[in-house]
Amino acid sequence: MSKQSPHIPFAPVLLDPAAEEMVPRHNLSEAGIDLEGVRRLSKRFHGFLPSARLQVLIAESELTGPAEADLTASMAKGVLRLTGEVSCPVRQACARCLVHFDSRLRAEVERAFVPGNDPAEADSQQEMVEEITYLPDYHLAIASVIEEELLLALPMIPLCKPDCAGLCPDCGTDRNREKCHCHPANQESPFAVLKNFNKV
Repeated sequence: MSKQSPHIPFAPVLLDPAAEEMVPRHNLSEAGIDLEGVRRLSKRFHGFLPSARLQVLIAESELTGPAEADLTASMAKGVLRLTGEVSCPVRQACARCLVHFDSRLRAEVERAFVPGNDPAEADSQQEMVEEITYLPDYHLAIASVIEEELLLALPMIPLCKPDCAGLCPDCGTDRNREKCHCHPANQESPFAVLKNFNKV
């Protein structure tokens, strides 16, 4: 009777050097890739990032839970490609009615990295390539990528709904909840003077 190998929970399974390493869902705060001497790899990062780790994002929006990420990193021909999706629950104030609402930031990730110095620097001899992020310390921090992508996903003008009616500028009534009976003032547009610009 053959002796069975002990079961190790959450142990990654590597089929061969080029096989994908299945990383269980876990805290990605310290997750990263050291690219010193690496030529090929395939690795999956499936997990969460605590809101306390997203300090820059917290300064821009109220987080109501951890960020979630499912990313795959693959390296070939000296280029590390990171693809997948990140998301995070947030609470924001609507730019029109000022009501706080809950939503979820989502971003599709498709990034490329190259270990080494940025060729835009004066002391670099490398050819400049667009859409590439250079890693002078040969290390990619997954948490930094997650936060960067979520920051880019923040709407410039947050709206509780696309057709939000906003507040009445005269009485302040939330026109999403009740009809406003104010009449717009008959004020001439500040650009009205331009209609006579070409007249003699």
